[in-house]
Amino acid sequence: MIKTGGSWDSSDRPIWFAAVIEYQVELYKPYYDYLLVAVNELGNAKRSGFREAVAEAINEGKRVFIDSGIFNLTQRHAEKHGITMDQALGTAPDDIDGFDELFALYCNVMSELGDSAWGYIEMDQGGRENKIKTRKRLEALGFNPVPVYHPLNDGWDYFDELASTYDRICVGNVVQADTETRKRIIATIYERCREYPDLWVHLLGLTPNPWMNAYPLASCDSSTLSSGVRWGNSKSETSAALEPISELPRGYIYDRGADPHGATGWDRANRLSGCTASFTLNNWRGLVKDYKEAGLYD
Repeated sequence: MIKTGGSWDSSDRPIWFAAVIEYQVELYKPYYDYLLVAVNELGNAKRSGFREAVAEAINEGKRVFIDSGIFNLTQRHAEKHGITMDQALGTAPDDIDGFDELFALYCNVMSELGDSAWGYIEMDQGGRENKIKTRKRLEALGFNPVPVYHPLNDGWDYFDELASTYDRICVGNVVQADTETRKRIIATIYERCREYPDLWVHLLGLTPNPWMNAYPLASCDSSTLSSGVRWGNSKSETSAALEPISELPRGYIYDRGADPHGATGWDRANRLSGCTASFTLNNWRGLVKDYKEAGLYD
């Protein structure tokens, strides 16, 4: 069994990693322990203090999962060349704009943060065979990233290969799929995991929702809270059993034109996001505990 890199506790589950950018780390820290950051953000010259902030958060006990930056890379490539994201994701590393630069940055970041982070995701560019080649290249350099399985493209035999070889895997393509396809993917992954009881499965790009009560896989991540504040389209909701039930009054909604430090400004919007993440995770964990005690699943 290959142990993926990072410092993590297999008993600490389920987990929702909230994707954050610079400045949000400090605002989330008092309220939430599980953060996801992307390699491309850690190498952004405009955010020169971000890596130091992440290192400090890790030293303070926050669990940080590091994303490879491939989604950002392929998104830019797709926009530049007028192709779909699926086409860009399937493009070989040698043919994708900026891959070599991202690979060098990835290695630099993991040399500094990889062992102390919760874990780090492989550079899943170019389909099954290219992913394997890049992972072997990283492993030869002393890195042990978490492999990414794409259920719509890789075939179930590849899932079994990864599940029997690695202690953790990520499942991609979830965010790109429609609702019914997502449900089928999650249900199928959950059932297949019964053959691998010690396997940790992380769902990329999924916010905890009622499906996760029925299929409580180990972890997931999303930028739902972060993107709302970044792009100014946030709304504040209350929820129960991972299901949104109402919107909070307008006074809770982020106002991009407001004083960043004011009542509806950037700071408080991010602090509220950190609180929301904490409430959601505690709710999810409580439900999983109750359902297990009721014998509804193992």
